[in-house]
Amino acid sequence: MAHVWTGRRAAALLALFAGSHATAWNAVAGAQPAPPSRPPVSRGVLTPPTGSRVKAGFLVRPDTVEVGDPFTVIVTVVVPEGARIEWPTLDDTTAMVVRREPTKVTQESMRAGGRTERAEYALAAWNLGVLPIGLNDAVVRYGSTTLKVPLNDVSVFVKSVLPGDSSMHKPKPPRDLFPRVVPWWQRWWPALVLLAALAVLWWLRKRRRTRAGATTHVALEPYARAIHEFDRLDRLALADAGERGRYVALAIDVVRLYLAWRNPLAVLSLTSAELIGAVADDGRIPRDRLLSLMADGDGIKFARRVVSGTRARELAAEARAVVEHIEAADRARRAAEAAARAAAAKAERDAKQSDEDEARRNSRRPKAGAT
Repeated sequence: MAHVWTGRRAAALLALFAGSHATAWNAVAGAQPAPPSRPPVSRGVLTPPTGSRVKAGFLVRPDTVEVGDPFTVIVTVVVPEGARIEWPTLDDTTAMVVRREPTKVTQESMRAGGRTERAEYALAAWNLGVLPIGLNDAVVRYGSTTLKVPLNDVSVFVKSVLPGDSSMHKPKPPRDLFPRVVPWWQRWWPALVLLAALAVLWWLRKRRRTRAGATTHVALEPYARAIHEFDRLDRLALADAGERGRYVALAIDVVRLYLAWRNPLAVLSLTSAELIGAVADDGRIPRDRLLSLMADGDGIKFARRVVSGTRARELAAEARAVVEHIEAADRARRAAEAAARAAAAKAERDAKQSDEDEARRNSRRPKAGAT
């Protein structure tokens, strides 16, 4: 026959001993209820129906905890010898009260017969207020008798750690376990990309300008280059702007650059006297005119001789005339050399043709002794 306990009676006194200390649950009939501000009773005595030889009680230690703090629930049952107890377990990991360790069950024999069996539950609570433990009934089997020990009244009080004036608790949002460390290149990569793009654009622009300048210089012949520089000097109108000495010096520099192009010996690092000596054997160059032009230019550049605007224009015109004279002589020489090469080639072709004709005629004559 099965008997079910339906409540807690506060009419008996049960003394239970556990380990090296004794714990007693006292219940007095007609006891006054605890004040509302205090936690619920953390210990109690369960009295079986009349005639039952089973006694039980529980203890919550400590009776008041904070969220996450460990506490222990001890349930003690006194049963006759030969009785068997089936203890409940807590398997729901999503409940407000969860198990921290496996349940520990100990037994102790009594002198008057029977035994005391104790189950210790190591728990932790994760909410505030009065929380029921959530234990199912413990089942005591003795022969054909089955008794259920209800443990649904076991609870724990969890107090708040908030200030007294807080009426509600609102948890903070979750935070990362570790702060995210961003490498420096991830913070500065837009600036680095921008700088790289600007550097590429600058390099492309410089390369295009260099190619354009090189193409212009290569495309122009030395004479065309010199005439281009003379025309540019005329457009600057330095003589009218009061820069007459500079005008003459730049015109002479154009002549020296043209000579360096036409004669490898006329390097730009030579002085005027050295330049005249270096090109003395060049028949294309009017030595006297070049010597006079260089002497006037040295007087203006180094002796700071004052020159009028008219004289400056005359010297610039003389520089252009010297260049034109040298170019005309160079073209005449190149034409004579081309004509000489053409004549030599023609003479070589004529001689070769004569030799071929002679060989052909000789091949047609009959040989001696031939019939």
